[in-house]
Amino acid sequence: MKLSSKLVVRDLVEVLAQKGVEHAVISPGSRNAPLIISLNRHPKFTCHCVVDERCAAFFALGIAQQTKSPVVICCTSGSAALNYAPAISEAYYQKIPLIILTADRPVEWIDQMDGQTIRQSNIYSNYIKGSFDFPIEIHNDDDRWYLQRMTNEAVELSQFPEFGPVHINLPFREPLYELADYSNESLPKLFETTKTFLELPESEIQNLKKEWQTYKRILIITGLLHPNEALNDVLNDISKQNNVAILTETTSNVFGEYFNRSIDRLVVGIEGSESDYIPDLLVTLGGPVVSKKVKAFLRKNKPKAHWHINASNDSVDTYQSLTRIIPLSPEKILKFFVGFDVKSNFRDKWLRKDSELQSIYDEFVTEIEFCDLKVFEVVLNHIPTGSRVQLANSTVVRYSNLFNQPSQNKLLCFSNRGTSGIDGTISTAVGAAIASNKLTTVITGDLSFFYDSNALWITPFPQSLKIIMINNKGGNIFRIIDGPSKTDELEPFLEAKHNLNAEYIAKTFGLRYSFCDNESDLEHSLIKMYGQDLKKASLLEVSTRNELNPEILKRYFRRLKND
Repeated sequence: MKLSSKLVVRDLVEVLAQKGVEHAVISPGSRNAPLIISLNRHPKFTCHCVVDERCAAFFALGIAQQTKSPVVICCTSGSAALNYAPAISEAYYQKIPLIILTADRPVEWIDQMDGQTIRQSNIYSNYIKGSFDFPIEIHNDDDRWYLQRMTNEAVELSQFPEFGPVHINLPFREPLYELADYSNESLPKLFETTKTFLELPESEIQNLKKEWQTYKRILIITGLLHPNEALNDVLNDISKQNNVAILTETTSNVFGEYFNRSIDRLVVGIEGSESDYIPDLLVTLGGPVVSKKVKAFLRKNKPKAHWHINASNDSVDTYQSLTRIIPLSPEKILKFFVGFDVKSNFRDKWLRKDSELQSIYDEFVTEIEFCDLKVFEVVLNHIPTGSRVQLANSTVVRYSNLFNQPSQNKLLCFSNRGTSGIDGTISTAVGAAIASNKLTTVITGDLSFFYDSNALWITPFPQSLKIIMINNKGGNIFRIIDGPSKTDELEPFLEAKHNLNAEYIAKTFGLRYSFCDNESDLEHSLIKMYGQDLKKASLLEVSTRNELNPEILKRYFRRLKND
């Protein structure tokens, strides 16, 4: 097998391969040629070429999100490495495993006014689990042992105790394109981490169970979670208890008969009677919570106790009431609290309110004009059961939390809520669709779509990807939140108003394009997209009025409060 002549690279690639890394996302360059050649020629890697490094990193994130395995990203020196930063920070906060390989210039040339000689060592320091600087050459057996050890450590660190990104910086001297036969060389040294997990002592479990039974009002809130059947099962078991109410978000990916899924509308609906819904014990699971309304509610109305259950042992005090951190996977600790019979009406109170608000919504949605809220109602009812959905940030993911989707639909929803930027939505979805080979729908706003339109350049483009772009001619979120709409800077700077459409972008990249600006055409387009066009990558552009959308949303919230 002919790989790069640089033993550093050959050993690195072989260790990655032997440790089960399968996907490498490569961006073109010359300084990273030794890595490109070796990754591409090694039989155990599937290599993807993505020109735009920002897209490439989000694309890799999408693959890792679905496979739950480390994915390599590889780029040349200079600004290419900087373009990885948004996706790396997202991976860090979402706990997604990426192995970042950045080629570099020899250390003596850094800052010497030569091409691409920026400071790359520890460049992502705040958003990685570990950073490794490789020497340029191997001179002896100790050097080779050291490099192999660092590679093993990096791969293990990306997966344990929790997933996350790691960085390996590799300076190279020319020549960059020479090859050597690797077939007869001894295989590099491997080691692996035996995955052990913290178990609570029996005495501590008994103490927690005793405390749990003292609370008549327990509220469980789930943030961003990747699908987890074991957790879903235990939450369903625990939801049968009268003293436990469960609030979930669209991105929580848990489904149950007694779960409250329309979190934002619920919090709006209880205004004026908040005291009836304040928990004694708050239990939080998963990653970031989208709902600003539930955060405000609980910061104002603090529970007596707040347990945060997370294997990473993070000190997360989102609601300013944290009393206990339990460093275990939620499904491992919640099983101890199943089956208790505590006299309470707390769960049913939330469920009755949810049902009442659903009736209000059902009536309201029949009255309103064609708008973003109406679009979501129609779209969510047409996406096939069991599909994967990628939600853009800002307005889109917030709208998704207003709907109480039937649990049997089981739409698996993902969103880059680690850092909550608008970048990378389409790129992540393309990677996720390729990795899962499942029908994947992206729901995005216009700014997020145009911002990441380079993702449409990725080839081969997955034909299982459906893009629904809601075009309200700018960042409509700034007409919804308090403050911006009262400023002179709203349209040119905050909202970034425009008159663009996506027709020719779709044609350029070979996507089947359709357009609609009313409910009837939207229904027809969705039926066609998920019917006769099912096996063709599609872009559906939905036009709504930016001035009307926030007005209807405000009317909806007033209706929920019976104003």
